[in-house]
Amino acid sequence: MVRLEALSKSFGDKTVLRDCSLEIKAGERFVLLGQSGCGKTTLLRLIAGFEKPSAGRIWIEGEEVTNIPVEKRPAGFIFQNYALFPHMSIFDNIAVGPRLRGLPEGQVKQRVDTLLETMRLADLRSAFPGRLSGGESQRAAIARALANQPKVLLLDEPLSALDLELRKSLRHELVELQQTLQTTFLFVTHDQEEAMSLATRLAIMKDGALLQVGSPEELYDRPNSPDVLEFLGDANRLEGGVLRREGNRIVVILNLGQVLECEPEGDFELRQDVVCYLRPERFLLEPSHSNALCLEGVLVGQEFLGDALLLRVQLANEVKIKVRLQRGLLSDRERRMGDAVKLYYDPKQVLVFDSPANIKSGSQV
Repeated sequence: MVRLEALSKSFGDKTVLRDCSLEIKAGERFVLLGQSGCGKTTLLRLIAGFEKPSAGRIWIEGEEVTNIPVEKRPAGFIFQNYALFPHMSIFDNIAVGPRLRGLPEGQVKQRVDTLLETMRLADLRSAFPGRLSGGESQRAAIARALANQPKVLLLDEPLSALDLELRKSLRHELVELQQTLQTTFLFVTHDQEEAMSLATRLAIMKDGALLQVGSPEELYDRPNSPDVLEFLGDANRLEGGVLRREGNRIVVILNLGQVLECEPEGDFELRQDVVCYLRPERFLLEPSHSNALCLEGVLVGQEFLGDALLLRVQLANEVKIKVRLQRGLLSDRERRMGDAVKLYYDPKQVLVFDSPANIKSGSQV
């Protein structure tokens, strides 16, 4: 559906996109996720045609569009503020595109009426944008973008200007809408929760480059780098060195003195410096079997989160880690500050990466 080949973009001497190659399938809800300034909006604007690449090529549904002007590309664009024309009714807002393309008025009316019904806006056809709620404004903006029957709909942080509860509500609405329309949606956002709830697949971006592409579950559970891991959710970071191998398992002696057993996918050598990560929700306070592995520490903090408790446990050398526990799975035993705590874990849940010091120095182990 959308294919990018070695796409780069510079503004003067500043490079904002570096050699980005990507394929987005028809009917996907694809999300570009990254911090502000990482290049995701620039990438979206290149696909739309608002910017021209410094290098690389762009295809949409098999047709190269790299040098095709924005008005001739089979793509619709939704701006952050929706950009509805305040002096036009909702009907006329949606009709703008087909009218500019010279569609007969009878066909314009038929197309707009269909979109008004699909978007549940029929009762607001004569209303002006100032009367619309946030959700209605969003649906009207999408209807206007769909009026030219684009192959892909590009949405630039469409929920960023809304309050938290409305954002959550509209996320579900966007998913249902896309499933109904079966149009390819490409979102840009910096919100991790929003990205994972919207996406069938997503890409993490940093400093103008694509770090990893995959399903939300794949990127969360099997990140290919600490950058991806740390951007998606919370994680406890523990440093150490490989002490020994035991079959497909390695034993890491942590800098805090305790050992951590891991079953990583990569190959790690003896004495190699590594960084280990464990998500806060991966710990248990009760062993799942008699040979369960654990880290030992002292409870130094506790935060009530409604459906969960966030514990702060201090290990040796004043290293503190977070533990997120579902309240329904906890025993009723009261825990006090200073209590000794055993944190049980599954070695398959430990994510292991080479130490940044090794990567920077280029050392070979």
